[in-house]
Amino acid sequence: MKMIKNTKKKGVFRWVSLGDIHLGHPNTPTSLIIQNLNKYCTNDEVLKDVDLLILTGDVFDRLLQNASDEVRQIERWITLLLFRCAYLNVAIRIVEGTPSHDREQSAFFVDQVRNVGIDVDIHYATTLSIEHMERFGITILYVPDKWRNDNAETLQEVRALLKEHQLEQVDFAIMHGAFEYQLPPVVKEPQHDSDIYLSLVKYFIMIGHVHLMTRKDRILAAGSYDRICHGEEGAKGYYDVSLKANGDADVRFVENKGAKKYITVHAHDMDTKSLNVLLRTTVKGLPKGSAIRIKCSPHDAATGDITTITETFPDIIWTLDKEAVKKERKSVLDTFMDVDLSAFEPITPDSIGRLVEDELAKQTDDPLIQARSLKKLEELLGDVTY
Repeated sequence: MKMIKNTKKKGVFRWVSLGDIHLGHPNTPTSLIIQNLNKYCTNDEVLKDVDLLILTGDVFDRLLQNASDEVRQIERWITLLLFRCAYLNVAIRIVEGTPSHDREQSAFFVDQVRNVGIDVDIHYATTLSIEHMERFGITILYVPDKWRNDNAETLQEVRALLKEHQLEQVDFAIMHGAFEYQLPPVVKEPQHDSDIYLSLVKYFIMIGHVHLMTRKDRILAAGSYDRICHGEEGAKGYYDVSLKANGDADVRFVENKGAKKYITVHAHDMDTKSLNVLLRTTVKGLPKGSAIRIKCSPHDAATGDITTITETFPDIIWTLDKEAVKKERKSVLDTFMDVDLSAFEPITPDSIGRLVEDELAKQTDDPLIQARSLKKLEELLGDVTY
């Protein structure tokens, strides 16, 4: 491994990578997200030994109005972060996220550095590009989200960039988008080929967009830093990575333990009393402002009780998801499994004649037909080997 120079700890290059912060989201208050950032990630204790802070896109959730209280909170957080990184000698690298989210609002980082005169090493990538970061002697590939509608075209441009920079590989990649292993097959969204990008990047790839934290080989997807909707019950946080001179890496996922709670409870076929017990148990110990979604059928008690529920637990954000429960059709095998076979006499060479004789009596009372049928059965059984 080549030596990465000018690191705080000789022979160790350390960075923090997070993304999908979604400041300004309508569900999770910006104040809570910033509080969690400062408590678990962007504080002096974490950054004092870090060389590089990486933001993998979707810092913002939507286009925000400059006069809003959220914008003032965000600008204050960004400004303090810039001063903190300048004081602690932490470089900052940011890639543009999904166009409908970021809308190039992360330009405020760079504008504030220029306007206030903050001495911090910062780069904000809004285009597909390669940076030769002289400070550490490394190369970084930046791939913003939806650079091209077809990711095959994006890959062609990546290869052309490598050739232009006379490189076979870059050292690192900072991306926003999805690799094929991150999404289920039913999701029709452009996906990057993980194996190809791993072959083009020497060390690690940091990527944002999919909110689930994953790691595949040297691809680190921290997921969203906080929870912003139901269905995100998994751990939230960031990656803290130390790359050593011998090539070994210490990769840690650090959890944001203050992430907003989004909980789903199933109240199908529950009466009011049972529902009340369930909700009181669920609510116990939850922070103020947590969100609980009740899934039930339109005819369930929860549908009529929702007003009482919101009044009883005013510190919780309640939503009702009414869905009809489809009864699963049983397979033929499952149907047979439900039958108590002990009620039936086993069919054996000794019992079959008697069993058929009983059934024949139900079909016809003609003794001649019954006799002929039994004789034919005896002839057939005579040819069978047991």
